Amino acid sequence: MKSHFVKTSNYQRFLEFLAAVEGQAPKEGRIINVNGEPGSGKSRTMDHVGADRNAIYINGMPGMTVGYLRDLLAYELGCPGGTRLQQQQAINRAFSERVPMVIFDEAQHGLHKKAECIEFLRCTCEQVGSVLVLVCHTSEKHRFGEHKLAHISTRISAVVEFKQANLADTVLYFNELCDITVDSAVAQLALTQSKGRYRLLANACRTLEDIAQSLGKSALTIDDVKGVLLCEDAMKALRNKVSSHKAGQ
Repeated sequence: MKSHFVKTSNYQRFLEFLAAVEGQAPKEGRIINVNGEPGSGKSRTMDHVGADRNAIYINGMPGMTVGYLRDLLAYELGCPGGTRLQQQQAINRAFSERVPMVIFDEAQHGLHKKAECIEFLRCTCEQVGSVLVLVCHTSEKHRFGEHKLAHISTRISAVVEFKQANLADTVLYFNELCDITVDSAVAQLALTQSKGRYRLLANACRTLEDIAQSLGKSALTIDDVKGVLLCEDAMKALRNKVSSHKAGQ
């Protein structure tokens, strides 16, 4: 199985919104909220976009502070030390020269204390027109639109919801990553079993390659995989193993 990034419909949708924000939104409105269910490809897509755009990537964590973010930005930008003022001035100069996109994953961790961490990033980005991308789980997206956080919510110009893979995404995924070829019926089976979660589609791809190898084939049809479980959620698989173990005792 290959490992390169597949440009799915979620990726294409994000690029469309990004282009609109960069081309039309004022400096004080260049925040994008990306949200989606687990397995919808948020992190992988943001990793790819971040690398492609030489963005600053921040992984949110409980208890993070503005001081931590300032030190992180200084580190990422190669800014010299000194007093807090000198450090911030150095960060501002670096932002003016580079205008980097900032991707804040698990951004809900920046919402405590009236979202002071997000506000710090927003102020820093806004001075030069950098895009700030706030990434979160679907269940957290409503928190960014709360009235008490109007200083943030009113600056979000685009909300991009990452969806689970559709059939076209699945076919594209297998065509680009599988070392074998499969027909559309096999892709549909994998889509149904995975419920469109990309990490499970990766498992299905490996299973299909193993089946093809055992059959001595380079291409599979639905007749080759009838009744086969191509992928399974890790927690469900663990529960099944535990149940089987208990039943055998």
